[in-house]
Amino acid sequence: MISWILLLLILSSCLCATFVVNVTQSSYEAEENHSITLEWTFTTRTQGSYRELFIHCSLLAPHKELVLYHVSEGVEFPDSQDEQFSGRVQIDKDVLREGRIRLHVSRLRTEDSGLYLCVVKTEDGVGSEICRLKVLGEI
Repeated sequence: MISWILLLLILSSCLCATFVVNVTQSSYEAEENHSITLEWTFTTRTQGSYRELFIHCSLLAPHKELVLYHVSEGVEFPDSQDEQFSGRVQIDKDVLREGRIRLHVSRLRTEDSGLYLCVVKTEDGVGSEICRLKVLGEI
């Protein structure tokens, strides 16, 4: 699974330079059993169609990728979500048209710590950005 994401990242350097994906915050810290919202923004046209929308957000764990959220051609694929995040991740769909991805992760676990990658592809281009989450154990 990681290989096709890497291919998208390589292609993103060759495509439209005006398409940009940014992470709202590069590093997050939260306590175990609390919630957090991870947020990315991407370049969007106000009249854009999301028939070609592709979003793939994941935790890059050692030797594997844990999927939080996946959309391809505007269709969500909830079955692709890794069981570690089952029932704990919600997306704010209302802000997608504004070019914002907000993932709400609840009941945080220490094993949720790590690098989170979000790859976005629209008819305007493809891009990605990474943020870090550190979940602190309860005291």
